[in-house]
Amino acid sequence: MTKTTQLHKNTVAMNEALILSSLRQQELVDVADALNVKLRREITERKLVEATLHESEGRYRALFEMGPVATYSCHASGEIRDFNRRSAELWGRKPATGDDNERFCGSFKMYRPDGSYMPHAQSPMADVLSGKIAKARDVEVHFERPDGTRIIAVLNIRPLKDQRGEITGAINSFFDDTERQAAQETIRASEAKFRMLFEFIDEGFCTLEKLEARAGERSDFRYLSANAGFKKQTGVGGVVGKTIREMFPEEPEEWFDIYDAVMATGEPIRFERELASQGRTLELFAFRFEDRAVLKVGVIFLDVSQRKLHEEQQALLLKEMDHRVKNLFAIVGGMVTLSARSANTPKELAETVQGRLGALASAHQLIRPRRSAAGATERETTLGELVRKVLTPYADPAGTGDSKRTEIEGPEIPIGAEAATNFALVVHELATNAAKYGALSVPGGRVHISWALVKGRLVLSWEEKDGPVITGPPEREGFGSLLARRSVSGGLRGDLNFHWKPSGLIVLVSTEMEHLAH
Repeated sequence: MTKTTQLHKNTVAMNEALILSSLRQQELVDVADALNVKLRREITERKLVEATLHESEGRYRALFEMGPVATYSCHASGEIRDFNRRSAELWGRKPATGDDNERFCGSFKMYRPDGSYMPHAQSPMADVLSGKIAKARDVEVHFERPDGTRIIAVLNIRPLKDQRGEITGAINSFFDDTERQAAQETIRASEAKFRMLFEFIDEGFCTLEKLEARAGERSDFRYLSANAGFKKQTGVGGVVGKTIREMFPEEPEEWFDIYDAVMATGEPIRFERELASQGRTLELFAFRFEDRAVLKVGVIFLDVSQRKLHEEQQALLLKEMDHRVKNLFAIVGGMVTLSARSANTPKELAETVQGRLGALASAHQLIRPRRSAAGATERETTLGELVRKVLTPYADPAGTGDSKRTEIEGPEIPIGAEAATNFALVVHELATNAAKYGALSVPGGRVHISWALVKGRLVLSWEEKDGPVITGPPEREGFGSLLARRSVSGGLRGDLNFHWKPSGLIVLVSTEMEHLAH
């Protein structure tokens, strides 16, 4: 090979090397440009991410600071790293972050719900950071502020962990539960008072819910609650869970109409109804109320059967009193008129009228009605009581009822008001006549009064002994005899007969037993 040829080859090789070097240099430039573009893109994206993170952190910080829930974080050592405004408000202070003396919680003091003191190192945050508990959920603690006030806080604590699962810190979110618990305590106290009132009042009380009824079906209500007074006032127990129609199937529709009206309008109704199945009269007050968004009817009621009975008895007594007073006025009016005709002097008239009014007063005192244990009105007057009472001023001034001048015997026969009034006038007139002209007008004179039942009739005998000798009947009948005759024939619808024997006057009074009850 010639030098020229060798030189040519070397030149070609150098040129190829130069070309290859130029190509590689261009490739490096292209790679560098590509890397520069990628780097600029990554820088731009990183700046966007940093800006987004900064914006997100700003939103988180605003939310953290302005949120209604108190939140703070602790390092694994217990140092407080961060807390929001609400935390400081509930604590009543701002703890120093990163301070070894401010660990686990920023409160001044802590207490357990039972009131015992809780050191911060024994707080739920300390238990979570130590791994003693996995987390704390709705744990109640009491915070004491520097000014001595206390609040009830409910804590929720979750740990923060790294990629290896080791605890690096924890976050505590808590809220003030003081007002809610105070409200619950107020409600519990109110419910306790209501329950005590519900159980111990004498009045019956129940709550009702209206049952859904199809078209054409009759309305009905279910008992939701009933106190002890319910059975006392109605005589029926065990109603809770059952319906009115089940427990009182015989009651009229008016009950249900009233409850439907209360439920529909919300207007309370006070009413009185007969509880026919139990023979009682109830006074009721029905009202609508809302319980957990459900409308219900409450009913408070009282058994007024005895009151109604007393009212009826009072009306009857007033009616009877009115009737009796009218009768007495009529009797007194006639008695005064007739007494005036037979009296010779005003003094004699006064004494006569006074004695007869005294007999009426004695009868009235005996025939006053009284109440029995069952509440009914009964007469407490008997014929024997009446005779003894009327004769006492004449034969027994000391009021012992044991005078030997009067002999009284006969069965105890109850008599009514009208019969007592007429018998009192008859006995009084006979006693007055005996005191003036007969056996009671002289020492040693006696009167024997007896009665018996003969074939459904009462026969009363008045017999005077050891008195002045009677020569015959009086020439004319005096007012006393006339009044006695009218009392027997008109008031008792019986017979009165005088027998004027020399040994003494005998008077017989007879009437049907049925006339004694009036």
